[in-house]
Amino acid sequence: MKKWLFLSLFLILGAGGAVFLLRPAEVKEGKTEVVSAKVIRGDLNLIVAASGVVTAYTEVEVKSKAGGEIIDFPFEEGDLLKKNAVVVKLDPGTEQSRVNQANADLKMSEARLEKAKVNHKDTELRLDRKKRLFDDGVISRQELDDAVIAKERAKSDVKVAEAELIRTRESLREAKDRLKDTKIRAPLAGTIIKKYVEKGQVIASTLSSASEGTPLFTLADLDRLYVGTMVDETDIGRIAPGQEASITVDAYPEKNFKGRVLRIAPKGRVESTVTVFDVAVEVVDRERLMLKPMMTANVEILYDLRQSVLLVPAEAVKIRGDETGVNRLDDEGTVWTPVTLGKSDGILSEISGDLKEGDRIELSKLKKDKGRSGGFWRLGRKR
Repeated sequence: MKKWLFLSLFLILGAGGAVFLLRPAEVKEGKTEVVSAKVIRGDLNLIVAASGVVTAYTEVEVKSKAGGEIIDFPFEEGDLLKKNAVVVKLDPGTEQSRVNQANADLKMSEARLEKAKVNHKDTELRLDRKKRLFDDGVISRQELDDAVIAKERAKSDVKVAEAELIRTRESLREAKDRLKDTKIRAPLAGTIIKKYVEKGQVIASTLSSASEGTPLFTLADLDRLYVGTMVDETDIGRIAPGQEASITVDAYPEKNFKGRVLRIAPKGRVESTVTVFDVAVEVVDRERLMLKPMMTANVEILYDLRQSVLLVPAEAVKIRGDETGVNRLDDEGTVWTPVTLGKSDGILSEISGDLKEGDRIELSKLKKDKGRSGGFWRLGRKR
């Protein structure tokens, strides 16, 4: 009997609890909260943002006209070189042999030319004698014609010998240049940013190698740097050489480097189905030596500056029919106030109209519920 009594009491309490949990929640009267902002006066910087890579303005890959074994290369990457400083020395033996051979070829060409000139003079004298004999009726017309042909042939041999002499002189000059280039000098003042060879390595000449020679090192003038960026075609009309820019890199996140637009590519190109234009932004900051080639950089190009203008958050500007305005807040509530919209950077907008600095304007309205009482629905509602 007690068992049945306890079971009945449990069922009654359970049913009552279920009714309480499943009944609709009672909504209490809510309150509307207005999110507002102040009209401020300030400067509006209008920018085009882009990203790119830091690059040396002048970068040269150095090769050698000469070939042979490297006998000295005392510099490493990062070393600063003066212009015309000897950087690499090659074994001069091979190139000296070529100079000697070219000298011998030149002497032979000079001798051939002298011989051709003597032969030409001899054929001229023979032709003169043949003409007199032909006039006297001593020789035939055929013999006279043979003498004329011999003279012309000798004249042609002189021209061939003169051309050969020019060729051998050029070969000697080239051989001397290659001998001179066994001492490779820096073509400009700069820093070695890449070293390709080491002492003891045999390199190929740019003149005799089908692969255009062996690269020795890359030299860059790091005193003048620029960031190569890509600007979308929708923004390129706002960009012009000489505009100021701000440059940041991940290595120095708190530092803004000053820049200036250097040049704009005259022709666009397609990058991932989007037409872009290459824009070079030169780094003009005094601390530009902190930057290094191949650093990723973010660039903001300033294309317009609006100074001392009234500014409001862009989201505060509304459109009602044909009218643009904002909701100004006063003691009685919100008042629709027409404005003239100027430039905007997407966050702040320039306005003019019946507003002044310090006025409060409405951004949005949030309706808050005071709460709900009872029930499962209350338990499941997110606040």
